[in-house]
Amino acid sequence: MAAKFKQMAEDNGLPSCELKKIYNSRFAQELGFWAESLNKSDQYHDAVFRAFYGRCEDISNKDVLAILVESIGLSGKDAIKHLETGTYKSNVDSDWKLAKDLELVAAPTYIINQNKLVGAHPYQRLEKFLESNGAKRRI
Repeated sequence: MAAKFKQMAEDNGLPSCELKKIYNSRFAQELGFWAESLNKSDQYHDAVFRAFYGRCEDISNKDVLAILVESIGLSGKDAIKHLETGTYKSNVDSDWKLAKDLELVAAPTYIINQNKLVGAHPYQRLEKFLESNGAKRRI
């Protein structure tokens, strides 16, 4: 599976490293809600993706996350404060409950109506899934 992931990343020009450990992403998820509230969601998620998948950084570590948010122009001190006070804890709890209710077991999972596509797939497979579930091209 790791070799397949690495090849997919290379094929798409994405960073990759040899993951030896999966870290608890709970804090990263909480800060995702904070970044979203500041209109920095895309930049934040890109930074976390590159840190974890590109450099194998520990995204469960508050100090690592503080550095990541600083790299996109947010305050590392504010990030730590939000994690310590649990500002966005209930948001993540709600997402986890929804995932459990929908019986999601892997990320990414795409859902249209009752149909699911689980896992990372090439663009063409995702496009086929969307079209077979009634999505129409807008371009």
